[in-house]
Amino acid sequence: MMESLPTELLEAIMESAYYKKGVPDRSFLKACALVCQAWSGPAQRLLFRHVELLQLLNGRAYASFRTAIDPASERGRLLGQHVRILEVAVASKTTFDVDDADLAELLNRTPRLYELALRARGIHQFSPSTIERLTQLATHSTAEGSPALRVRALTILSCGIQSPIVYQLLEIWPSIEFLYIGNELAAPPPKWSPAFRLYQLTLMRTPRHSILSWLLSSSTDSLRIASFRDAPGRDLDAILDVIGPRLRSLRMMNYSLRAAAVLRKCTRLEEFAIVQLSTLFALDGLPPTIKHLKCRNLPSEDQSLRSIIRAIGSLPELRVVTCDPQASADETFPELKDLCASRGVELILDEMPWWIREDPVYVNRFPRTKSVANFALMI
Repeated sequence: MMESLPTELLEAIMESAYYKKGVPDRSFLKACALVCQAWSGPAQRLLFRHVELLQLLNGRAYASFRTAIDPASERGRLLGQHVRILEVAVASKTTFDVDDADLAELLNRTPRLYELALRARGIHQFSPSTIERLTQLATHSTAEGSPALRVRALTILSCGIQSPIVYQLLEIWPSIEFLYIGNELAAPPPKWSPAFRLYQLTLMRTPRHSILSWLLSSSTDSLRIASFRDAPGRDLDAILDVIGPRLRSLRMMNYSLRAAAVLRKCTRLEEFAIVQLSTLFALDGLPPTIKHLKCRNLPSEDQSLRSIIRAIGSLPELRVVTCDPQASADETFPELKDLCASRGVELILDEMPWWIREDPVYVNRFPRTKSVANFALMI
């Protein structure tokens, strides 16, 4: 009788179980796809929303995915159109790896791709022929009638520190508004002037002044979310003085005297997120505009919430506090819970690991959560 369930109900059930601690539950979706024909369509649509080809020697997985989205068949075209997020490892060409030409072919078959996430191994830059092909995809509609590919989010999980791949892709897609760089970037910025306007910038390593200045040269009035693993140094104060007052959200790894100095430049924040609270420095000087305060302590560290409790009294617009589930074991957690209840502040214990990336979509109100509903915004 399961095959007789309405399609809307099937989709609702699968969507409710899509994420498991922030990661697509592909085992669940694959099992659903095998139940019966009525379940296969909704399950495959969700499976193909977010495709991951990050394994070493991923040539076989690439070939299987490439065949599944072959535009020569109607089913292949439909599956290719479902893809919104593609994570792929690219390497120099071997029998078992995906190279940059293979990547271009995948992008040709995923015309509605929104986020491209890359891990580049053993490849310094894309070849001229690949650049030409990607540029064609970004500027011309396909023979099948699909519009030009408009990537909105670029995630560089890893590449060589002197690699120009970031710059190559930013030049091809000025449509990029969400940029994540997961490693050190030391390659000098190119001579062309950026046309992209970033809404969010995430840096796992803070680059030197000339690089950050170039990345933000066309985005000083559009950047709204900034995330730094390492607190930007004093040499970047001039940049922070410009972007700070416009930021809606600031995320940092550790709270320190330098982090506090950066925070003071962000006078209109609606969200402040810190992974590791300090046992030495209080959360002083938080902008009174903050509506969401988030702390995600590392499990091996002190879980004291005293600084959060003290900070709440200085935030008249605070609406949400997010903590790690392990915070409930802290002796001050009952005090935090009572304080939030008395002030009408929602207290969330978020099970999603802090290193899981949020969906790269515009925010109306913080916190921004991972949700299947965000796929509708990925256009």
